[in-house]
Amino acid sequence: MTKLRNSLNARRARQETSLISFIMAGLPNPQLCLDCIKAIEQGGGDALELGVPFSDPLADGVVIERFHHRGINAGLNLKHSLDFADKVRQAVNIPLVLFAYYNPILQMGMEVLAQACQAVGIEALIVPDLPLDEIKQVHTDLEFIPMVAPSSPDERLDMAAAMNPSFIYCVSVRGVTGVRSLPEDEVKAYLQKLKPKTDAILALGFGISSPEQIKTFKNSADAVVVGSYLAQIMEEYESRPQLLPTQIEKAIAALKKPCAN
Repeated sequence: MTKLRNSLNARRARQETSLISFIMAGLPNPQLCLDCIKAIEQGGGDALELGVPFSDPLADGVVIERFHHRGINAGLNLKHSLDFADKVRQAVNIPLVLFAYYNPILQMGMEVLAQACQAVGIEALIVPDLPLDEIKQVHTDLEFIPMVAPSSPDERLDMAAAMNPSFIYCVSVRGVTGVRSLPEDEVKAYLQKLKPKTDAILALGFGISSPEQIKTFKNSADAVVVGSYLAQIMEEYESRPQLLPTQIEKAIAALKKPCAN
C-alpha cells in the first residue's frame, strides 16, 4: 500500500477527516511555492495535489485559472512541474498527487509520465478531463484518482468504486472550482449513495474554504480538498512574500481543527 493510501486510511480509522491541499506547481515562483508547501505540512496538511499549468483548464474556476495562465505565460509545463515535484519531495514528507489535464500527458506519453512520477515520489494522478471508461484503457503502474459529481449516474459511481483507488475525488457541485457555499442536502445525499459502493476514502472538493464547511460534511466525507481558498491567500499576500507562508500555515491549521474533532 502507498503512503497516500495508508495515511488517509489511518486517519479515517481514528475518525479524523484528512485535509488535502491543492497548489499550482512553481507559482507564484518556485521558492515561494516551496515555502508555502512547507507551511501546508507545518499547518497539518495530510496530502498535496500539485497542479500542472494548462492553457484550457475547464474544471477550474477563475482564481485557479489565473494561476494556470500565469504558469503558461511563464513557460511552465508538465516537465517543469515534475522537476518541481522532485524538490517538493525533498522538502516535505506528505504524500504527493499530480493534478494534470490530459493533453500534456498525451504529448509526454503515459508510460514516460508514470516513470517520471515514480522517480520524484508522486503516488497518484488526477486527470479531470479523462473519462473514467478511458482511464481503464490506460495501462500504467501509476494510480488514477477518479472524479465523480452529484450528477454522476450510478454506472459512473460503480466504475469509480471498482477502481479501488486511494481516494475518490467527490466534486461538490456541478461546475468549476471556487470558493462558494455548498448545497448541503444534495452533497450529503450523493455521498451517502456512494459510500455503500466502496471502501475508498471519499474526498470532497470544489468549494471547501472554511472550518464550518468541514464540520458540516465531516460525517459524510472522509477527506476534504482545499485549493481556491489557498490560491486566494497566495494572491492576497504575494506582494508581501515574507508573510505568505505564515498565512498559509494559519489557514491550514484553522481548517485542520475540525478535521480532528
